[in-house]
Amino acid sequence: MIPLLRMKKLLLLLALLPAGHLAVAQSDTSQVAKIIPDSLKQAKVPRSAKQVWRTPEMQEGMDLYIGLQYNEAYNKFRQAAARDEAAAYYFMGRMHQYGELLEDGAPIDEIITSDSVAYVRNPEKFYKADPDTARILFEKALEGSSLYGNLGLAELMTIRNDEDKQRFTRHMRSAALDIRDMAIAGDAFSNRILGSMYYTGYGEMEDKGYAFTYIKRAAELNDVVAYTSLANLYLRGEGTKENVAQAKYWLEKGAAVGEKEALYTLGLLYEEGNLGKPEPEKARKLYHQAISQGSSNAFEQLKYLNQSSDQKLVLAAIERNPEIVKRSLENGAYVNTVSVPNGYDFDFRLRTPLMHGVFIPLLLEDYGVIYQPEVRLQVASLLLQAGADVNATDQDGKTALHYAMSGARINTEGFEIEQAQLLDTLFKYKADPNLVDNKGNTPLYYAVRFANGTHMMEMSSLLNAGANPNIQNLEGLTPLMLACQLDGGNEVIVMLINAGADPSLRDHSGKTAMDYTKRESVQNILTAAGARAPKR
Repeated sequence: MIPLLRMKKLLLLLALLPAGHLAVAQSDTSQVAKIIPDSLKQAKVPRSAKQVWRTPEMQEGMDLYIGLQYNEAYNKFRQAAARDEAAAYYFMGRMHQYGELLEDGAPIDEIITSDSVAYVRNPEKFYKADPDTARILFEKALEGSSLYGNLGLAELMTIRNDEDKQRFTRHMRSAALDIRDMAIAGDAFSNRILGSMYYTGYGEMEDKGYAFTYIKRAAELNDVVAYTSLANLYLRGEGTKENVAQAKYWLEKGAAVGEKEALYTLGLLYEEGNLGKPEPEKARKLYHQAISQGSSNAFEQLKYLNQSSDQKLVLAAIERNPEIVKRSLENGAYVNTVSVPNGYDFDFRLRTPLMHGVFIPLLLEDYGVIYQPEVRLQVASLLLQAGADVNATDQDGKTALHYAMSGARINTEGFEIEQAQLLDTLFKYKADPNLVDNKGNTPLYYAVRFANGTHMMEMSSLLNAGANPNIQNLEGLTPLMLACQLDGGNEVIVMLINAGADPSLRDHSGKTAMDYTKRESVQNILTAAGARAPKR
């Protein structure tokens, strides 16, 4: 099954992410300037040495665009479009697609109003994406025979099935024809995108060496966003030898002109001590500056500052952030830690990161984040691969399996499938479906309680993994009794009985499952299974 992902995420950080913004919050600019070497400071990005686009207006627009001067670039692209430069529509659409244009009447100095994290505002409120306008402009580019429009339409796609994937691939391969020609002609942006295609294998065959070659060429041609892309290749040793010094050089070069991902990534290196000892104060200044340029990544990262590695791991598990989970583990976090992050007053009941990662709170007001497909399974897999104790218990005797069964449910087919995959993963690492919590409840009991007669796939997974339907809790209740009490539906009753649930068992008040239902259809099922008539 193809993951349900926005293609802009699938295409990774390297090339298709939006760039930063040159307008800056003056409160932090001077502080960041102290971090950047004088040799890298410059007033503006140099213009191209030659014209590679058909019209002067388009060339000027591209020079402004790769230099992060978006409002000026947008105006030039409009002029170019008026002269039948169809590719201009793509770049206008791209700015709407990625929220690269500051909202009217939203002064940049309002994004950061204090050094306190509590007063930093989410930049998405000021830099708003407009995919509908973007789509219209991408289609206008195609109407004018610019294949760049295909790139925009591909980036807007959500992949749900093989047909979508094939359509996405066609868009990318068509776009690659124009992109390759313009890259060879010397266009910086096109070199970056071509490098991204080689990196991901979309539009071109995957080849990290070619990816490095084209992204490096884009950076040398002063595509500012390519500075961070190139730095990431140096940091990862992909397509080239790992070289932290070169990565730092290109990140500082990008930070000097206000590129948001360069500021954010450089902040990460200072925060995590990749450039020597950890320097959280430098990281904070860089994050604030990145936020002023529209970086949502930096906005999210601020909350991790001044947290220990263990606390970062817990926080990342709560927010189901696979990237930070991975980095925290690499930086020495204990995979079974029960640390509580700074700033949280909530009683976490000695939960492990795995418990946090699989649990979807019933009320967002308690803690946690809005459910997003896939990341829950990714976080659980990372933790289990790192040695998480799948059967560890918290203060209430609950395991990760209890938490997977006792959280909120999302009424989509995708969630059903993900839940089944999550259970399969937990069972692969020997999760015990028959462990009971301090109230004597098994994961199966919670599955019946919270699934409310739906989500049968997860109940089937538990029973197939050996869940005993006859374990009684401290009140003597079994999952079958609970299903009857909650009027869970015939399908639940039949599934439990077929798995061996005994309808004759009695709770501590002497009641059987028959005593907990008034539905004739359920009573008939229980009678057929050997239950006696209800108590009078």
